[in-house]
Amino acid sequence: MKRIGVTLSGGFVKGAAHIGFLKALEYKGLSPSFIAGASAGALVGFLYACGIPLEKMEEIGRELSWKKLATPSLKGGLFKLDGLHRILTELTGNPDLKELKIPFALTVVNLKTLKVEVKREGPAVDFVVASCSVPPLFSPWKVGNEHYVDGGVRNCLPAEVTKSSGVDLNICSNVNTYSGLENYDPQSITNVTVRASLANVIENQSWRLNYCDIIVNHPIPYSPFDFSRIEETVEAGFKGTVEEIEKWL
Repeated sequence: MKRIGVTLSGGFVKGAAHIGFLKALEYKGLSPSFIAGASAGALVGFLYACGIPLEKMEEIGRELSWKKLATPSLKGGLFKLDGLHRILTELTGNPDLKELKIPFALTVVNLKTLKVEVKREGPAVDFVVASCSVPPLFSPWKVGNEHYVDGGVRNCLPAEVTKSSGVDLNICSNVNTYSGLENYDPQSITNVTVRASLANVIENQSWRLNYCDIIVNHPIPYSPFDFSRIEETVEAGFKGTVEEIEKWL
């Protein structure tokens, strides 16, 4: 039996497609032996590695809002993800990363050194929130004596981490694509910021695709900030993954 690894990209709300991706793997009888993720992928991957059912994740996703996730900060970022930290702590108890049911790793960027760090141990919820703290939208998250920001800033698809874990097959789920970029508003600060960030993410993901044995791209047409599209995003992730997996297996 092949050992299957899973890599989940960042992508904020579009990362809900990873829930559908994991549903599709279960539907096809595939069980990950290792999971790595960044940002939204770290969030979904962490919950799955904890043993949280995918239906529960989708239910939580449908109930999320900006008000529940974050509070105004203006200290290193516009908002602070303290709401996300509270939700995850209540749900999981903030275990150590090395104690999860499925071996798991995530990426963060150390704000002092500017280096990407791969975390496999330490307070899980804190590092997941740190990996989701995309600047300048969210303030850096402090863990111990260090401040961290979104792992996707330098490594949004840590496929090499999964591959180096010794898996036989690395299946990567990616929501950062060129699809749907035809229409844009150069006068919109939000739109320009999102597109510039996406350009950086696509670049830092490009060489990592070589570590993916199967890449499942999800061309999600919705805004990465639109919580009202969670259900459709999960469904799109499921359908797209089933179609892609059936080409390979």
